[in-house]
Amino acid sequence: MAKKTKTTKAKPSDASKPARRSLRAPTASTTTETPQAAEPTPADATGAAQPRERDPRLPPVGTVLQKLARDGSVRCECTVDADGIRYAGKLYRSLSGAAMAAAKDLGLSNKTANGWNFWGITKPARHAADPVEALGRAWDRYRERATAVVGAVKDDDRQRVRDILGEHAQALKDLRGKVA
Repeated sequence: MAKKTKTTKAKPSDASKPARRSLRAPTASTTTETPQAAEPTPADATGAAQPRERDPRLPPVGTVLQKLARDGSVRCECTVDADGIRYAGKLYRSLSGAAMAAAKDLGLSNKTANGWNFWGITKPARHAADPVEALGRAWDRYRERATAVVGAVKDDDRQRVRDILGEHAQALKDLRGKVA
């Protein structure tokens, strides 16, 4: 019986691998055209991809984004950098990349992460419930909180609370007039 031999595929050499995208500012040797946000990042003559245009939805450079626990304590944080997002000393191209690294550090087992939601820049869309029912729940929460404030108000703040409640009452009258 003939002995079977194991065949392996040859690994591509480093020279044939595509270049990773650079997060650094373009140098004089690269073209001066800026890529459009909707188009893929074009490569220059050497095959290296040019840096992507900064997403205008990102907060200003230097902003610290924090992932908070339910009790308000900081679980992890990252900083918006001119070239990307810096988390734990490493620069990531996107919020999602930094979110995945942070999720791994926190012991979360998710395979993907929406960086905008993870870092609290946007909240995930919620399905609209019955708007009339939602209004009733909102009123219950407001009345509960207002009752607590009125019960704990100090003499110095009585007039201020009375004025605020008067403004709220007027706004409610105006809204009521719109549906009458």
